[in-house]
Amino acid sequence: MTPDHDGFVTYDEFSGPELDAARWTPARLPLPSGDQHVPLDPNAELAVGEGEVRVTIPRFSLSHEALQAVDSPKYLTFSTRQFELPPDRPATFAVDLAVENVGGDPGDYRRGMAAFHVFDLAVSQRVFAVCGTSTRVLALHEQLGFGGGAAFYHVVESPYEDFGDDFTRLRACEITLDRGSSTALWQVDGQTVYEAPGTVIPNALRSGSGSGRCCRSGTVAVARSTGRA
Repeated sequence: MTPDHDGFVTYDEFSGPELDAARWTPARLPLPSGDQHVPLDPNAELAVGEGEVRVTIPRFSLSHEALQAVDSPKYLTFSTRQFELPPDRPATFAVDLAVENVGGDPGDYRRGMAAFHVFDLAVSQRVFAVCGTSTRVLALHEQLGFGGGAAFYHVVESPYEDFGDDFTRLRACEITLDRGSSTALWQVDGQTVYEAPGTVIPNALRSGSGSGRCCRSGTVAVARSTGRA
């Protein structure tokens, strides 16, 4: 693949009419029983074409009673490709993303939000995501606890960057990971939402997008996105 004029390499052109199964696969989250949970809500409506993906969930219907990390995602797909991170320079993953809540309360991200993720589920279980609601732009920094390991889940909103309480229009979302300095940087429209120095940066990651919530009520739609890396 040849880099674009801005230096990015496009992973998928999203020409439609479906997601390319050679590039994207449903997430499969491990359960203590040894089984897997696939977060694809039956109510999800998917539209792909003209360089965009739109996922709309009019009302959440998928849940898991025992594990919050499994219960939260309602629609989550992963890239089939694993991206190796260089040891001596930063790497940036980017999408153009818009989010619109359908019902619920966009002021409370726990009721419903959408996200663009880069993550290492297999080894470090570290997740980095730009996420939000219709009105809030957020950075997510997560350590999954599958297998009984220590876990954390941090959601950060910058008190200084102004996005006009509007995430319903496409915004340029970037996650930059630097193995050399052990630093992660979250930016939206060129504004820094959060920076985490001295954190674990995996050697390789996959990208993904999805929607979810942290409690039993509320709905959300993931609007247009274009994946680049």
